[in-house]
Amino acid sequence: MTNGSRPSAWDSEHLALTVGSILAVTIIAFQGLALATIAPVLAEEIGGEALYGWIFSAFLLPQMVGTVVAGQEVDRRSPAVIFLVFMLLFGAGLLVAGFAPNIGVLFVGRGLQGLGAGGMFSCVYAIINAAYEDQLRPMVLAALSSAWIVPSLIGPALAGFIAEQIGWRAVFFALLPLLVIVAPLTLPAYRRFEHPGGEAAIGAGRQRVTFSVVLALGSGLFLAGLQIRPWPLGLAAAVVGLALLAPTLWRLLPAGTFVARPMLPAAIAARGLFFAGFLVGETYMVRALKEFGDVSVTVAGVVVTAGSLSWTTGSWLQARLDARTGTAGRPPRVVAGVSLMIAGIGLIFGDVLLTRDIALPVAVAGWMTAGLGIGLAHATCASIAFADTPPGQEGFVASSTLLWDLFTPAIGIGLGGAMIAIGTAGGLTIELASAFALGLAVLLLLLAWASAWRLRGGLMTEG
Repeated sequence: MTNGSRPSAWDSEHLALTVGSILAVTIIAFQGLALATIAPVLAEEIGGEALYGWIFSAFLLPQMVGTVVAGQEVDRRSPAVIFLVFMLLFGAGLLVAGFAPNIGVLFVGRGLQGLGAGGMFSCVYAIINAAYEDQLRPMVLAALSSAWIVPSLIGPALAGFIAEQIGWRAVFFALLPLLVIVAPLTLPAYRRFEHPGGEAAIGAGRQRVTFSVVLALGSGLFLAGLQIRPWPLGLAAAVVGLALLAPTLWRLLPAGTFVARPMLPAAIAARGLFFAGFLVGETYMVRALKEFGDVSVTVAGVVVTAGSLSWTTGSWLQARLDARTGTAGRPPRVVAGVSLMIAGIGLIFGDVLLTRDIALPVAVAGWMTAGLGIGLAHATCASIAFADTPPGQEGFVASSTLLWDLFTPAIGIGLGGAMIAIGTAGGLTIELASAFALGLAVLLLLLAWASAWRLRGGLMTEG
């Protein structure tokens, strides 16, 4: 970069790192979206219909562990080594899943994929925190959001085509060559950033790994309990899961997260809550469209895609606004983004609650509004958190942010499903039960709004 030129995420100093990080996220996004397409086929072929939901949970729970482990290791070892280890784990998981002769082996492969993906994400976020100046981070985070768009547009269709023409196993194998491309783009740049820690950091790191394993087990018990019948047995499992969750989350997240203390804790708290509200809303909006909205799977997918495009628009808009307003504009932008999500998902919730139906135009308008809102708020919260990160704790902040992003939607979607199951079993119509699940999304967004407002208060205090 020449003297006097403005730094850019695309200049010679950052180009390989930016492209490699985007490609890494794209690979992980593609496998997730592709699996949703091929899961029914592979479950039928290798005998996993009864355990269908755990094809996804087998990825999610180890991902929590990988997120925490990589985050604490990046703060005391070379990020290049950590990223390579987790990338190899992800690749090994693709191979194991591709060759799986039965559902048990597939779960092992999915677990390795989740462990690897969690670690790769933590490394990418930690490096964004360490390698890019504050004014560049909003643009890089917008680019990472865009990395989900291409997979969401072509991933399901491409995976379906590969599965039909070659077989579902080829979907896993097809991602391996892309990992070979990621390595030379990211590893040389990652070698420049290292934050060695002392014995205290090592001891704290070991505790965090233990807590992350307990968190994954507790989450699994809680989610399983929501599905177990009879209800008393399921309730007992869920209560045990909650007993494991509460103390571990308290130790894994930055102090002050649960009271939304400005700035870093409030940014993490708000982001996880509105991300959960958004995904809960998406899950049960799509279900409503399919079950009583007289909408085909294809049309429901178009609604989701419209929201994804709106999300990307919001992400790039927040980057442009950040270039104008700097750090002062970030907290108001989060509040505005969450307000748009409340308006969009609240519109869908109100439609289902009042009409006992879901109108396609309302779903499209509401979901595009919510997508614009999360685009404005999601990357902005990360920028706030990264700007408030103490030196040498980039990995800790990255893993905490991502862990909360993983945990809150998993629990929220599980609770929404339980609300529908319990409601319909108790005599409610599917329309009214679905309205309650969408109401949960709105409640999570209201909590996120309160946390986001605390960011404005923190900015005034700092000013």
